[in-house]
Amino acid sequence: MAAFRAIIVGLFFAVFMYVSHQMVRYADLSGAQTLFIIAFLGALFAIVISMPLFFWSRSDARGESKPWHDAYFSAAHFSMAYISFLLTFIILRDIAGFILNYTNPEFVGTELYGTEATGLLLVIPLVLLLLGTLVVRLGVKVIKVEIPFTNLPEGLNGLRILHITDLHLAAGLPVQFVQKLVDKANNLKADMVVFTGDILDDHAIRHLPEFEILKSVQSKLGTFYVAGNHEYYWNIETALAAFRSIGYHVLVNNTETLQVNGATLQVSGVADPAARQFGKEPADLDKLVSQQKPEAFKIFLAHQPAIADKACDKGFDLQLSGHTHGGQFFPWNLLIVFFQRYPKGLYSLKNMRLYVNQGTGYWGPSLRLGTFCELTEITLKKA
Repeated sequence: MAAFRAIIVGLFFAVFMYVSHQMVRYADLSGAQTLFIIAFLGALFAIVISMPLFFWSRSDARGESKPWHDAYFSAAHFSMAYISFLLTFIILRDIAGFILNYTNPEFVGTELYGTEATGLLLVIPLVLLLLGTLVVRLGVKVIKVEIPFTNLPEGLNGLRILHITDLHLAAGLPVQFVQKLVDKANNLKADMVVFTGDILDDHAIRHLPEFEILKSVQSKLGTFYVAGNHEYYWNIETALAAFRSIGYHVLVNNTETLQVNGATLQVSGVADPAARQFGKEPADLDKLVSQQKPEAFKIFLAHQPAIADKACDKGFDLQLSGHTHGGQFFPWNLLIVFFQRYPKGLYSLKNMRLYVNQGTGYWGPSLRLGTFCELTEITLKKA
């Protein structure tokens, strides 16, 4: 752990040196202006790096938190987003400068790296933070998706499933956001509701009001839940107990079988890969296969979509996942394709369909840019 922390600190320091150098080296700044920029950037980097190094490791297992912790985490998350935006535009400027240096070197020296350009670089991240926050305040957007299946039993034709994922209940997610989400979900009057992990990103005991709201989710066939990696970070046993206490069907390498209009429907859920890290029961697809009925239409719930490459050979018809957030905000919404094979949307894998919801809430800073908070209404159709 000490070596890992040293590597993280080293990487952050290298990025800080690069950003600071590119911000002040070429601009015609006074000594006071240079000192202000370096101090400002230093404070942002210090806030971000101190969060995982000093505070996450000291989280109280009982869910107790000092009043200033939440404010600190919020500041750290927004600092992280600011640095991400700033670093992106510095890199883009350097790429443009490298190219233009061969065609218009005077422009590079006086305009691209001038004092005004430096000031603009400091302001752009603030504008993007504001825009991203406004996107979140617009609330959840309902995405309607029809998925055809040739093997769909007639009794399941038109079945509607609400898919919620990556809500990330934490201090940075207002209770009002959860209430509006549940109101919107209940207005859709779905046959089934599924939650595919990372719903909780804190100690469960700190979010009893939110759980009381989630308890009011309405569905004809039940509400099903699988855990994501973040539930494991905050004590998976208390998280699972909290969801069971509000009547959700909690699935950990097990299957529930339903009879719907004369058709057999099976809903299976798998443990997240993070389970192994915490010494818990790992994902077990073979166990789920042993529970399958040949006549059933099989829905598979998994937090991380990457498992689809294995699941598509296990007889499942539809996999529902989250985890990726679609990258959440620029530039990660563009770069996510390099880290996730299935970043968002609908995919066909052999005889299985995979749908990846880009996240109903958000992680870290309360902003989205290039993505949105998604509530998916999936309708099964006979092809």
